[in-house]
Amino acid sequence: METTNIREVNINYGKAVQGPIIKEATNVVDFLRSIAPNNSQEHVFAVYIDGKNAPIGYSIVSTGTANSCPIHPREIYQRAVCLGARAVIMAHNHPSGSCKRSSEDDKATRDIAAAGRILGITLLDHVIFTDDDFFSYQGTGKLEEVCKA
Repeated sequence: METTNIREVNINYGKAVQGPIIKEATNVVDFLRSIAPNNSQEHVFAVYIDGKNAPIGYSIVSTGTANSCPIHPREIYQRAVCLGARAVIMAHNHPSGSCKRSSEDDKATRDIAAAGRILGITLLDHVIFTDDDFFSYQGTGKLEEVCKA
């Protein structure tokens, strides 16, 4: 009989930080700028939201290069499910200094939103930020437009 190694799954919670009250994208951006490891590489972040619309956790989901970063729904929603999140705000930085969204950003937004619908976890926004500016899919009405495409 063949045997297979099976890993035990443990969830470790990190040190709590003073989180923002999230009412708009600028609150998310201020918080993420305070925890971002650096601005020389793209980082994908997820902020997990509970049923009262309060943040209950966050994660640096992925780290990439100076101009790209892989985003996969599994990495976003694995943590959301473990935390019991009702919603997610996804964000990533652009080291270039430009907040212009790309077709890859639109595709990632569409894919993440679709995966969330299957799980019953809403994608509230996808925010792209730089040191000085930000773009909010929700705040500009692009979230619904991109997710319908």
